Amino acid sequence: MYFTVPAGGKKRLIANLHGMCNPPGYACGYWTSAAKSEGFLVCPSGNGSCGGAYNPPTWTEDEASVDRDLEASIAAVDAAYPNEMDRGGAILTGFSRGAYIAPTIAAMHPGRWSYLILTEANVSLDVQRLRAAKVRAVALIAGEFGGELSGERATVKRLHDAGFPAKLFVMPKAGHYYSANIDEIMGEAISFVTDVAHAG
Repeated sequence: MYFTVPAGGKKRLIANLHGMCNPPGYACGYWTSAAKSEGFLVCPSGNGSCGGAYNPPTWTEDEASVDRDLEASIAAVDAAYPNEMDRGGAILTGFSRGAYIAPTIAAMHPGRWSYLILTEANVSLDVQRLRAAKVRAVALIAGEFGGELSGERATVKRLHDAGFPAKLFVMPKAGHYYSANIDEIMGEAISFVTDVAHAG
């Protein structure tokens, strides 16, 4: 597990699910400033491993098991910082494979995850399903040179046309990896989804 604690008074929970063969230290570690300005960042490690010299983790289990691992990580951080974490208006984020899993986990627990931020994954998002999960806004992030950009752009347009708050953020000069300014982009994405609460 990888986690960070807030730099200031905000205590919102932000959780992240990493991608395949992609450690949480990467999936979360490159935007810790954005996370710390908003609350706790909790990033569980996948149940499987990819082997090789670095042996990075991956996900081989089903969504229900990923959800249990996620909640166990959140519980561990909560135990270390009792009564400090606020799960109201929680944000669930994911990179690649983790982004594909995130909407399913949100749908499993209506109201638990108010906002989704999904990076480098052309996830099939349905407005009715999002509303049933009580997700209030979605931000999609794609690399300028990656293969997910056009699909994510179409998804955001479809959600927006249906009256659902959604916005696309493009990582400059990036493919299926973070851009150099991902901390800034994640900060903007967090601000976008959370500002929906103030607007409505």
